[in-house]
Amino acid sequence: MSYGLGIDVGTAFTAAAVSRGGPVRTLRLGRRSPLMPSVVRALPDGTLAAGTGEGGAEIAAHLFRRRLGDSAPMSVGETSSTPAELMTALLTGVLERVKARLGGPPDRVVLTCPAGWGPYRREQFAEVTRRAGLSRDRVTLITDAEAVVVHHHGGRPSGGPAPIAVYDAGGSTFDATVIRTVRVENAEAGPIGVLGVPESLEWFGGVDLDDAVMTHLDRAADGAVGLLDPARPEDTAALRRLREACVRAKESVWEAGSVDIDAPGLGRSRPVTLTREALQAWLRPPLEAGLPVLRRVLDSVGVRPADLGEVLLVGGTARIPLVATMLTEDLGRPVTVLSDPQHRAALGAAMLAGRAQRPVGPRA
Repeated sequence: MSYGLGIDVGTAFTAAAVSRGGPVRTLRLGRRSPLMPSVVRALPDGTLAAGTGEGGAEIAAHLFRRRLGDSAPMSVGETSSTPAELMTALLTGVLERVKARLGGPPDRVVLTCPAGWGPYRREQFAEVTRRAGLSRDRVTLITDAEAVVVHHHGGRPSGGPAPIAVYDAGGSTFDATVIRTVRVENAEAGPIGVLGVPESLEWFGGVDLDDAVMTHLDRAADGAVGLLDPARPEDTAALRRLREACVRAKESVWEAGSVDIDAPGLGRSRPVTLTREALQAWLRPPLEAGLPVLRRVLDSVGVRPADLGEVLLVGGTARIPLVATMLTEDLGRPVTVLSDPQHRAALGAAMLAGRAQRPVGPRA
């Protein structure tokens, strides 16, 4: 049976969803989760593979989406690869998992990218899709924000002229975009499109907050984390387990108020404690820096916060209550925090991939 595929290749995680004769649904890419870490690891024979391995001891590269378009190589074990080559390995791995699960290749693929990417980075991403084996006539690139709005409104325009602001608190950036929701006559972008000039806060995201928790753990353990060598496979596995423990602590501390970080092997007799107050202190400055980003985007469109139909908050960091609280206070209006914020872009892309109509964006 034919199907359409939507893929959201994020900096920290990658999500995929499928449209196959019914409601769109997410696909399980990870071992325990629909999300797959956006990681490429080096196998013993020097080849690259997507995701984390069963043992987790291979040397791996991550955060390479931040550097797409940069020709400088990144080291992965004893190999060196450009960010584009790492992106290709990641996308190839996703497609192989999807084909194995669904019994064949998709008829059409819609991939998302940040609205702030210019022509050069989009062309680099388009080249990645071709190297991953996707033919040009079957692939469409759209922005993350457009895909989010498509899924939020069930694949239909909102029914009103008011634009929608999308604030994506993601893994590596905070992206602000304003989306047109009314079809423009003869518009190549279909019923929606980007308005004004989207912007990004490119030096902070969820992974940087994870780094802050790791630094807290390292200090409490008298520098034991910093002594681990990422070039050694056994230390790489230990670092991965420690980071996973820090991420779990970060995600649970908002309700619990205080959690202990499970950090075996650091030579401590007592666990390391993370508090909500500490995490808020680390998070508040970059959030305050990100609020003017959305304001500037609104100014580029010529609208006030009150003129917007909705303000949608998505991305992995959207789950942190402080993000919505500060955004609401700054705009002076309600903010909608979408459920499953890390899957919305992939689901919207899958809805568009399943449509039997002309492409909604530029060809890859």
